[in-house]
Amino acid sequence: MPVAVAIERPLPPADLMACADRPAGLPEDASLIAQIPTAIRAGIIRMARAFRTNADSKDRLVNWLAADSCPALAKATR
Repeated sequence: MPVAVAIERPLPPADLMACADRPAGLPEDASLIAQIPTAIRAGIIRMARAFRTNADSKDRLVNWLAADSCPALAKATR
């Protein structure tokens, strides 16, 4: 029966081990939101959700390689 062997691998370069940057979102002023056409607003929401998903994935990967490197994932309602 083969014996399991652990192999240590070096961590990726520092720029790949950085936690995802989460910039501030758009202003939450109801009067401004009303000015954005519905189709454009829907596109902005899709891009923001995709950005959040990718940022969460990157942070999970970094935390998997180096435990507790990135803060807890955003607790935003999905």
